Amino acid sequence: MFLIVGVLLTVVSSLFHPGIALINPVDQTDFPAAVGAIGDAPVLSHLMTILNVLGMLLMCFGVLALFPLASRQGGLSGTFLRFGIFVSIVEWCSIVVGLGMRHYVAYLAQRAADAPAGSELQASLQQTALMVHTSMSAVLVVFVTIFPFASFFLGAGLISRFQDLNANKIASYGLALFGLGGLVVFIIIMFAGVADPVGLLLVNNVFLFLGSICLLTLGVGMYRGQSGLAEEGAAS
Repeated sequence: MFLIVGVLLTVVSSLFHPGIALINPVDQTDFPAAVGAIGDAPVLSHLMTILNVLGMLLMCFGVLALFPLASRQGGLSGTFLRFGIFVSIVEWCSIVVGLGMRHYVAYLAQRAADAPAGSELQASLQQTALMVHTSMSAVLVVFVTIFPFASFFLGAGLISRFQDLNANKIASYGLALFGLGGLVVFIIIMFAGVADPVGLLLVNNVFLFLGSICLLTLGVGMYRGQSGLAEEGAAS
């Protein structure tokens, strides 16, 4: 249940956060525009950020339910699953750090809006908000770096737990494949000298969204106590 709710909260909060998808979307590589979108709706930004943080924490707690199973799973797949759980938690915690910085950006934007128009204080607050947002983006690169490994090892470790080709096994294959896809995108962006990475970042976001669907599928399987995801059919 925790994994299900966590995934849903992260997806919804990302869709409705100002500047990202549905609310005044802007190019997230255009930092002044991204900060401006947050400044136009700081209360909504605070709310969606809180929901996103809660979602990440619930996902961390939810995936821990797999650790007792992983600790008794032998072979390379068991090692993969244990490592995947660990790296997934590190990945989601890195996002929480970035989200905390996003809260501060929204706070600075609120203060700037309340400051006298054209004043030195307003300019200083706006500049600080931009600097914090830029730093936040650097922190979120940690997430982009870790995501491929977390997704691949978690998925690869789960595949062998299912004897038949069912929704859970397909979701596990999906996690592994989307992790590999994310790694390819990351390598191209970082090492191929891409001048405009917007298109590749969009592809990476698609991998993230599809990976979220896979996690949601596995969360439903855990909640229902399906074979391979729970001990003796007990709901997680």
